[in-house]
Amino acid sequence: MRITPMDIYQREFSRKNIGGLDENEVYSFLKKVGREYETLYAENKSLKDQAQRLTGQMEDYLELEKTLKQTLISAQKASGDLKDNAVKEAELIVKEAELQSERILDETRSESELIGKDIRELRRQKRMLKVELRTVLESYLSMVNEDSPVFSRTVEPVAKAA
Repeated sequence: MRITPMDIYQREFSRKNIGGLDENEVYSFLKKVGREYETLYAENKSLKDQAQRLTGQMEDYLELEKTLKQTLISAQKASGDLKDNAVKEAELIVKEAELQSERILDETRSESELIGKDIRELRRQKRMLKVELRTVLESYLSMVNEDSPVFSRTVEPVAKAA
C-alpha cells in the first residue's frame, strides 16, 4: 500500500505506559516511509530522465522542422525562379520568332519587288520586240508591194493560175 502525504500527516503512534511512543511502531512506519520515498525517488529520477530525453527529441524535431521549412522556402524560391526563367525564355523565343518573321517578310517584299521589276522589263522588251518585228514585217511588206520585177513575175503566174 502506498503512503500518501496525508497518511504521514495524520499518522499517530500509540503511547507507552510512561508517555513515550512505541519504538517498533515508529521504526516500522519510518521503514515504510523510506521504502515509499525510495520508490518515489527512483520514479522521479526516471521521469526526469524521460522528460530530458523527450525534451532533447523535441529540440531535434524542432530543428528538423526549421530545416524542412527552410528547404520548402528554398524549393518554392527555386520553383519561382524556374518559372520566371521559363517565362523570360518563352518571351525571348517569341521575340526572336517575330524578328525572324519580319526578316522573312522583308526578304519576300524585296524579292517581290525584284520580280515585279523583271516582269516590267520583260513587258517592255516584249513591246520593243513587237515594234521591231512590226517594223521588219512592214519593211518586208513594202518590199513585196513594190513593183519589183522579180516579185511581179513570180506573183503574176501565181495570180493567173488562181
